[in-house]
Amino acid sequence: MGKSMMQVKKELLADGEFRQEYDALEEEFSVAAQLIEARMKADLTQEEVARRMGTTQSVVARLESGKPLPSLRSLKRYASAVGGRLEIRVVK
Repeated sequence: MGKSMMQVKKELLADGEFRQEYDALEEEFSVAAQLIEARMKADLTQEEVARRMGTTQSVVARLESGKPLPSLRSLKRYASAVGGRLEIRVVK
């Protein structure tokens, strides 16, 4: 039996150079996770969100990938499509 994804991640993060690159992507991962969570809570598919945004499913998939970071306009449209609102905060 192969390794679990969690085990592979743990092993990769033990490498200092990999860990540094992984940590540099924290913002992208966070945005992507929040978008996916909002869509799941709204019980919508990517296709349904795309229709509400007036775009395609592939655009929604790119937004949810977090790479590159979506524009503020795209985030607002996405939030509206899932029945939410965009909130941006600076945390110190």
